[in-house]
Amino acid sequence: MVTEEKGGFIKDSQVPNKQIQNKIEYLGFRIAIAGLKLLPAKAAKSVLKGLFWFGGWVIGIRKYVALKQLSKVYPDKSKKEKAEIVKKLYRNMALTVYESYLMDDDTLYKNIRIQGKEYIDNALSLNRGVIFATAHYGNWEAARILPKAGIPISGIAKPQRNTLFDNYTNAIRERCGMRIINMKRGLRDIIHEFKENRIVAILIDQNAGSSGLVMDFLGFPASHWKGVAKLSLRYKIPIVPSFARRAEDDRIQFEFFPPILHEELEDTEENYKIVLEEVDKILENQIHKHPEQWFWVHLRWKHSYNMLA
Repeated sequence: MVTEEKGGFIKDSQVPNKQIQNKIEYLGFRIAIAGLKLLPAKAAKSVLKGLFWFGGWVIGIRKYVALKQLSKVYPDKSKKEKAEIVKKLYRNMALTVYESYLMDDDTLYKNIRIQGKEYIDNALSLNRGVIFATAHYGNWEAARILPKAGIPISGIAKPQRNTLFDNYTNAIRERCGMRIINMKRGLRDIIHEFKENRIVAILIDQNAGSSGLVMDFLGFPASHWKGVAKLSLRYKIPIVPSFARRAEDDRIQFEFFPPILHEELEDTEENYKIVLEEVDKILENQIHKHPEQWFWVHLRWKHSYNMLA
């Protein structure tokens, strides 16, 4: 077996360092998870919250990015308010890790609430499949538990560099009936899910780079992926905006919104903007209501606007 590299080909045996690195990283991760599982739930959560607070707030991993972007979007908020939002963000990340890797499925299922399931039922009644337009908001990974509530969901995932970690995480995502669609396989697998009248969850708040549609997001130009709008208009698939908000009691509140479906619109770039603006408006409203729930540490405006200037 060979690996292509710029300037020619090299054998896998000539690049053992990455394989060793992957194994060491994965072993360290599994040891950490095993150690946390030995602790009572409250203690394990406290350890994770402490680690994320220290890494994020004290060491400053992505803290500057989050605070700078918050300052641009919310110039009237005080330093104290912005600091509180970022600290709550790191806390939410810690609890998300706990729920993803340490909490058993039955406990996670008992820990969720669902609001607006009638919108899912209405969309599925068309028998065309459904698009969940979701975001890096609250605990979006908790969607893996939705099949236990009778919601047939599939998620699009980008393969991680460390395949050992990637396989482990995907096995957790799939064990309750969620299906994972490899982003690299793309359209064929998505259409297959629609034909089975399943729901495909797509994160709508990722930077799409130079190939995206540049539109306003939270007051600044951002590159949007066209996929949600293109799939909806081309195949007449209803879009259900969906978010997994962490409630005040730390339970996960799944909130589903009325379907967006424009059967009268043609599959054109101009109409993509109409659909994406509708979806964006709902997401922006959720962020404004609960800014601590959104993933401010990622570079949403990269390639479109320098938020860090």
